[in-house]
Amino acid sequence: MRLENITKSFNGKEIISDFTCDIPDGKITYIMGASGIGKTTLLRIIAGLDTDFGGNIEKRGKIAYVFQEPRLFPALNVKENVEIVGGTNDSKDILSMVELDGCENMMPDELSGGMKMRLSIARALYSGADIYLMDEPFSALDDETKKRIIPKVFGFLRGKTVIIVSHSFEEAKLYSDNVINL
Repeated sequence: MRLENITKSFNGKEIISDFTCDIPDGKITYIMGASGIGKTTLLRIIAGLDTDFGGNIEKRGKIAYVFQEPRLFPALNVKENVEIVGGTNDSKDILSMVELDGCENMMPDELSGGMKMRLSIARALYSGADIYLMDEPFSALDDETKKRIIPKVFGFLRGKTVIIVSHSFEEAKLYSDNVINL
């Protein structure tokens, strides 16, 4: 994927200025930097959710997006929230990977914040996308859960293009193939 001369302004203030980079296909890239510098905005531009920007993006493939906050369908249970995106993977295996097996019939309002985030991750994994955009996907998880879940998620995503916004240098050091500092 190539991002070329990306420029983005909010209310006349330039947030991203003439940003160019290559993001390697099939690798895990972490985007890091101070709060408010444009990391989430860059993900939204890549996803096509923000079209009011300058520059060009060359990308190929289906995109799955894990937002910073869980975006779940409140009237659907856990299994339905995963399967609504249509996918190529087994929802039971995916739910087990994020430690939500046995929760298939629970409703989103019955889940803790960390469980909701894991459900959001599960839905993205289920989709069978080519490109995964993840905005602070593990921030709502306690340290012990992170230690168990992250290696399984990245093992599953091996060979896929993954772009993660994070503030965790330790996490980036352990799991990234590439780091972009904004």
